[in-house]
Amino acid sequence: MQTHFTDSQRTEPGIRLAEEVLRKCVHCGFCTATCPTYRITGDELESPRGRIALIQDLLETGTTPTPLTVSHLDHCLSCLSCESTCPSGVSYRRLIDQARELIEEKYRRPLFDRWLRALLAWLLPKPTWFRAALVAGLWSRPLLRVAARFSPRIDALARMVPGDLPSTSTAIRPGTYPAEGAEVRRVALLTGCVQGVLAPDIDAATLRLLRRHGCTVVVPAPAAGCCGALPHHLGKSTAAQAMLWRNLEAWRGLVRADSPSVVDSVLMTASGCGSHLKDYAHLLPNDPDAAALASRVLDLSQLLDELSATAPLRAVATIGKGMIVAWQSPCSLQHGFNEKSAPIRVLQACGFGVRQPLNPHLCCGSAGTYNLLQPEFAERLGRDKADAMVATGATIAVSANIGCITQLQAKLAVDGSERPIPILHLAQMLDWATGGPRPAALDTP
Repeated sequence: MQTHFTDSQRTEPGIRLAEEVLRKCVHCGFCTATCPTYRITGDELESPRGRIALIQDLLETGTTPTPLTVSHLDHCLSCLSCESTCPSGVSYRRLIDQARELIEEKYRRPLFDRWLRALLAWLLPKPTWFRAALVAGLWSRPLLRVAARFSPRIDALARMVPGDLPSTSTAIRPGTYPAEGAEVRRVALLTGCVQGVLAPDIDAATLRLLRRHGCTVVVPAPAAGCCGALPHHLGKSTAAQAMLWRNLEAWRGLVRADSPSVVDSVLMTASGCGSHLKDYAHLLPNDPDAAALASRVLDLSQLLDELSATAPLRAVATIGKGMIVAWQSPCSLQHGFNEKSAPIRVLQACGFGVRQPLNPHLCCGSAGTYNLLQPEFAERLGRDKADAMVATGATIAVSANIGCITQLQAKLAVDGSERPIPILHLAQMLDWATGGPRPAALDTP
């Protein structure tokens, strides 16, 4: 693609990066076939190719974005399916990230939009406040139902409030947990923010699973509470950068060779957070510890796949045998981590039959805060994904990201009945299959 930046503009690092990315795009259109919003609308400006043209215009002209341009860019899920498809290696994420920062800086959104985005960026990274907000939501559910009639966004917020909150007693505490038997790996398990409130048993299952398979697990004290992905994808770069620095300062000992707490691998059980951690090397380019951290980040499935190469997973034959599960691959795992096969291998190693839904590359509509900010698109994408998973004939759904699980659990019904297909995190499924407790979600009527 031809660009028209001035010499003055090219002195800016962000513009130089954007120009490098833009020049790789040849407008082939392969990305349109895998873009969720383009598949729904058929609108070129709802495709990566169309959005790239909008972003180029914003960067070259420096003008204030129009409401129409902002709308098209807001509809992007950042699922990165276009990056996996692009034959030219266009790093679309670098462009959409710059565009969101530019919109945040130059465009004045409507009042409710500004309030909601500010609330989400402030609230979700703070587990204590987030839990308090959900408790308040439980008490005010009738009022929320009335308000939801007037706004799809309020409806999405209301549906985020669970029927009941899990007990904090299952949450894991900071500390070092020795491997059961001989140690084969030292792993840092970072607990994050939202998942610890909505499903603390996921990290508890991960801890049991890793220790059972020879991992000493280091659980550091929470630093910023959030990896920075939530404000980053909202264009709030100052808040996101502050979280990155606070986290890195707290985690330097995990990656420095001369540190007594150095680990072999770094793990977050929300693949969206893990994908963002892998991007620390780009977001903090002048800090060698950021690169060292990013190089150690693995998804749980990748870690277990590596471990099983030398010692088989300790599967309980009576659990997985004959059971069919539907594997929902989060976008952050298949496009962020570029990992598509490890989760299937470890599930199969435990005896489960694995089926993937039609078009597994398409997003479920969660995408961080997307389902709260763009509920119409998110509802359509979530329903399509749930229908495709039901069509596999599986009796249990499995994913690896709390956002996907939250988005899909209310939509997974068999033949439209009230009998749901339970959806579990990969950690819960594998912990159960290798000797852990039966997940409570399997016994929910």
